Amino acid sequence: MMRNRATCVLLMAIVGLAVMLAGCSGGTPNQTPTPPAGGSPTETPSATDLGGRLLFSQFVEATHTFADSFTSRPDGSDITTIPMPGPEGGARWSRSGKEIAAMTVLADGRIGTAIISPDGKVLRVLKIPDATLNLVATAWSWDDDRIAGEAWDDANPTRNGIYSVRASDGGDLQRLTTPPKGMHDLPGDYSPDGQFVFKRNPGDEGPGPLMLVDSSGGTPRTLYNGSMEDPGRFAPDGRSVVSSENWHIKVINMAGKVLNDFTQDGAHLFGPAWSPDGARIVFSMGTGGPFAELYTSLSDGTDRRQVTHTTENEIGVDWGP
Repeated sequence: MMRNRATCVLLMAIVGLAVMLAGCSGGTPNQTPTPPAGGSPTETPSATDLGGRLLFSQFVEATHTFADSFTSRPDGSDITTIPMPGPEGGARWSRSGKEIAAMTVLADGRIGTAIISPDGKVLRVLKIPDATLNLVATAWSWDDDRIAGEAWDDANPTRNGIYSVRASDGGDLQRLTTPPKGMHDLPGDYSPDGQFVFKRNPGDEGPGPLMLVDSSGGTPRTLYNGSMEDPGRFAPDGRSVVSSENWHIKVINMAGKVLNDFTQDGAHLFGPAWSPDGARIVFSMGTGGPFAELYTSLSDGTDRRQVTHTTENEIGVDWGP
């Protein structure tokens, strides 16, 4: 039961509705992404000038499982396979880029969080200071002191919600949200000024509105009452959130106004994240089946550059320094 719940939590947080892409079969799993070939209208020679590293996973539709996780430069070069400490993807960089938070299975069978190095070495496994909670925490605060994620108790669903803990050891458990009965709160991201964005959706899957809550907990408010597929990521300046709705990438300001909205005919765009400097975003785009590739663009969708070129489904992308 816990294993099924963990898979569901991670799929919701990572891909939103991505698993509903047209078609039901994947390609051959474990195909390492290859660097861009260059020359397409969406790529420019300056693509190698982008800084930082991407972290992403491959999801196999045929088996509904994750294959591998990788890091690369934002132009798709220097691909490195990163071993994960658990069976799921969706790992995320710390703000410093020195560590990665990922899902793992604890010795007692519960689902927890491991902190790994950029080469996949397990640095520590966070203890859960509660005997019955499961907690996958991958959203880092801006000072890297805390980390938040969705927790659940298989015996007591009233305890489900978003919690945060110390990133150093998993201590100082704090509850951020308490979803209404029949709802789930999916963790998004910390803002630089102490807010936390998340998605509240009915049941285990499906779209829902973006919500904001203080990073120490409290009463949440609706940021954008839409049918969002992703829990949202804050821009580095804290003035906007990027998410997706109905396969459109949307940038929304703190007043709930849509600043940018872009898509592509016949394609599914989802899972966006900001570059560390806020100049660009990265996202998954699938066409003709569950085989999403990664792209980067400016926040209005222009200057689009393809990152991966495979027959796999690249999702759960994060952009670290």
